[in-house]
Amino acid sequence: MSVAFYVVLDKEDPGFDTFVNGKALAKEAQKLEVISKKLGIPTFEDFITMSADDIEDMLGEEVDIPGQEEKWFTPEEGLGFIQKLADHIRVNPSSVTNSKAVLEDLGEYEEVFTKAKGVGARWHLNLDI
Repeated sequence: MSVAFYVVLDKEDPGFDTFVNGKALAKEAQKLEVISKKLGIPTFEDFITMSADDIEDMLGEEVDIPGQEEKWFTPEEGLGFIQKLADHIRVNPSSVTNSKAVLEDLGEYEEVFTKAKGVGARWHLNLDI
């Protein structure tokens, strides 16, 4: 089973594809968390917001657990976060196992956040399991 972080926008049809692979980032989550803390920036987990419906969709069954209120972030927050991680990994490629795949995933996120900025959309992350 593979896990991925995916982007959810507050606009249902933003006019572009919001797909990001995110699997390399999920595989490197522990190392990226260490890097984020070292840099004094949020972690990917800090951007995850899952409602009860999101959790049920992910699990494929109805559950009786409370979700969180959706928290939305600006594209600028996402761009700053992604750019700082990417800059660090470019300078320190051995800080993750597969720097090429991580940088490709970060590039996909950067593209989505740039497009989200263009349409005035906010975002958060969800988990795909």
